[in-house]
Amino acid sequence: RDLVILGAHYDHLGYGDSNSLAPGETAVHHGADDNASGTAMLLEVARRLRAAGPLPRTVLFVAFAGEERGLLGSGHYTANPLLPLSRTAAMVNLDMVGRLVDDKLIIHGTGTGTGFDPLVDRLAEAAGFTLAKEPGGFGPSDHSSFYARKIPVLHVFTGSHADYHRPSDTAEKINYEGLVRISRLNAAIIRRLAKAPEPPGSV
Repeated sequence: RDLVILGAHYDHLGYGDSNSLAPGETAVHHGADDNASGTAMLLEVARRLRAAGPLPRTVLFVAFAGEERGLLGSGHYTANPLLPLSRTAAMVNLDMVGRLVDDKLIIHGTGTGTGFDPLVDRLAEAAGFTLAKEPGGFGPSDHSSFYARKIPVLHVFTGSHADYHRPSDTAEKINYEGLVRISRLNAAIIRRLAKAPEPPGSV
């Protein structure tokens, strides 16, 4: 398996819809954290890895639409992949990574691939994060579409907050220094997955 995927979704709720937590309020739902932070980080990790030079495995960067309407974009991709899913060693998902507080970072999916636990422990500690790990591979974001196809996944998350799915999820509340630090961490994770002699086994 010679492919690693990094993904994030770029859709949000427009002026509000049935998923809005501000019912009856017709206003732009900015989605600065959910999920402009994830798509910005996707681009930054791509920039970092490009600058560092080629890797043994191919890294595919995918921005999904339709996540808020039921993982439509990632579901479409896994049903119609650009490259065969059998080539995919792992998928890393970025969703709501813009509100780092007290260096606390959450990574889901650590139990879905062999070697994931020590990998994220080592890299997060070196980067100065306090890590909360969730072993499961299913959850309300695009990584679930890949885990359903038995692909090891990691989902990076800085936590929910009172502005979630509300018009108040705005850019001035983003922790930009945290975004840079988490981008470095994710570049390191992707680099390790792309250079590992053996791909992670599905658990």
